[in-house]
Amino acid sequence: MEYLSELKATYPQLDPAIGDIEKALSLLTERIHAGGIVMTCGNGGSAADAEHIVGELVKGFHLKRHLTGSDARPFINAFPEDGGAIAAHLQKGIAAISLVSNAALSSAIINDMEHAYEFAQQVYALGRPGDILIGISTSGNSNNVVNAIKVARAVGLKTIALTGEDGGKVKALVDVCICTPASRVDKVQELHLPIYHYLCAALENEMFGPNTGSIQAPIAPVLKAARKPSFPKTIELVVFDFDGVFTDNKVYTAQDGTESVMCDRRDGLGVEILRHAGVPMFILSKETNPVVAARASKLKIDVHGSCDNKASFLEQYFANNRIDPANVIYMGNDLNDFEAMQLVGFSVAPADSHPDIKQVASLVLFENGGNGAVRALSDFILQNTGE
Repeated sequence: MEYLSELKATYPQLDPAIGDIEKALSLLTERIHAGGIVMTCGNGGSAADAEHIVGELVKGFHLKRHLTGSDARPFINAFPEDGGAIAAHLQKGIAAISLVSNAALSSAIINDMEHAYEFAQQVYALGRPGDILIGISTSGNSNNVVNAIKVARAVGLKTIALTGEDGGKVKALVDVCICTPASRVDKVQELHLPIYHYLCAALENEMFGPNTGSIQAPIAPVLKAARKPSFPKTIELVVFDFDGVFTDNKVYTAQDGTESVMCDRRDGLGVEILRHAGVPMFILSKETNPVVAARASKLKIDVHGSCDNKASFLEQYFANNRIDPANVIYMGNDLNDFEAMQLVGFSVAPADSHPDIKQVASLVLFENGGNGAVRALSDFILQNTGE
């Protein structure tokens, strides 16, 4: 692993501790994958280290840990107007608690009980089997750290210690003791820093790195504070563009000139769901290729093709059919949809739409065109109409 090679190259004096560092990483990884919480404690400079570790785990360290579409979906469902914006500002985290951070609780324990049980009481009250405690003590003999580790062992937590060269009392008590090759307090603490930085970076890579399937690019698809934030109370019409909405915007051309496109069956089900809910809809496309009509026929949805000016068409259509544009939803993905999207009450864009389209859209979905975007919109409509 890159981080381990860097640690070895930069701090060769840690070679005797590498085996225990790797054991600690393995134990942490196992517990975190199983849903365990990491607890940390220490005194003085080690208290600062305990908080430092939590800071690297709960939010992004080297990686940004952006939420995926499925992570953000509950926020959008609960708060349609700003749920996506909330999700866009959150990061995936590793659950971790510093036991040195609660001044009111710590002082109450010290006043009512004894300083030696400051951390032990918190471990007993908060810890559950499967959690893991990291106790930091340069000597390995800090009474409040020793007692916390004993309580942790008794109630089923796994334990790791960061100490100086001899390990002190905690060495015989913990599952893994990382003994740094130093005895002076400041030198021990200087070596603790690269050790826990390595552990935090390696854990982050294990949980959120490129091999985990977690996306590392921002979830550009967010539900923004909309240009026209009011979702229609009554939906008189839903208008879909075709290419880039029902398709991934690609066209496949055979040797004989026949063109074909790729669609998603989920989108077909989305159209069926809306039709059963009684939502009027049609496809509005500039495309002249018969593939549009063929797909529309399959989906049993009307299509208006060969439309060069969608906004003008819609203005006339709305007037002829006495439709209030404020009660219309339009879904498009590219610049030829721009004016039409500004004409209606609520506009929607797939995640891979042109940047200018995403700027004017009331809702930017997490799904790409041709990859479930129409189905996502159908779900959104039903959730917001009480169906």
